[in-house]
Amino acid sequence: MSSEDITKTSSSSIERSKSLIQRYKKASRKDILLFVVQPLLAEFFTMVLHTFWGSMVTPPTSTLTYSAINRTIHPQEWAADYVVSALMPAFQAGFAVWMFIVLFWKICIINFNPAISTGLLITGVLSPWLYIPYIIMQCLGSVLGAVIAQAIKGDEPGPFLIADDANIAAIFCCEVMITGTMVFFTNVMVVDKTYDQATGPLAIGITVFQGIIAGKWIGSGGLNPARAFGPAVVLGGRAWNHHWVWWVGDLGGAILFSVIYMCFFAPADKVWMVKVNAFFSSTAPQNTNDRTSRRTDVNLEM
Repeated sequence: MSSEDITKTSSSSIERSKSLIQRYKKASRKDILLFVVQPLLAEFFTMVLHTFWGSMVTPPTSTLTYSAINRTIHPQEWAADYVVSALMPAFQAGFAVWMFIVLFWKICIINFNPAISTGLLITGVLSPWLYIPYIIMQCLGSVLGAVIAQAIKGDEPGPFLIADDANIAAIFCCEVMITGTMVFFTNVMVVDKTYDQATGPLAIGITVFQGIIAGKWIGSGGLNPARAFGPAVVLGGRAWNHHWVWWVGDLGGAILFSVIYMCFFAPADKVWMVKVNAFFSSTAPQNTNDRTSRRTDVNLEM
């Protein structure tokens, strides 16, 4: 790539940035409310509910006594029960994701997940100007949802815990795979404007369900760093243990699978491999006959 091409690319990027700034400056108050404020509030509201429901469905951490049946259930029993500790949280999370996507279908492209926002940023769906505000609102909503759940339950707000003796490499790799798959499904549904499968939101919800089930036995299955952030802020202490895994693994998976999608599976007018091929074709040396014909055309026009 020549220095002239690099200069042209830089100039083009600067012009796009200036154009984006001018567009925001010219936006009316109504546009700002509809395309900035409303989506940000949607991210906050959704994460409040998502974290609240997820926290409420987690098993209790204290011993419960049921006098009607004269039975005492210890926390270890809940943890050993596959339906309670794995199947029910997976079903709840997948079902909630499906519900939220359908709920906001006509309002905005709901993210409620930093990994989703990262994927949509790479594929060009989410504006760079909204990326950080989206994640901030997601995290704040998660904190409020965890606070409400803890107040109602009188127990821990469903933290995502990683044990000291856990296989961190396995958890990290699993997060990359399961979160990346979820982001890939989202890109397929959102990037292609002709996508018309009504079951798309359900498919994304099922990827969440499968991801949690897949990660159960190694301590993985987060898929959403903001969902882990809220309970960690409220609970503190051990909830921050290896917390970085949720962020680095999930965002890493989002980046990797979004790049794969854009390189090979995006619509024809957006797929990167076609654009790369066109770029190299345009920069390849032209043969003598082509150059001669161009000069002839120019002379005729003059």
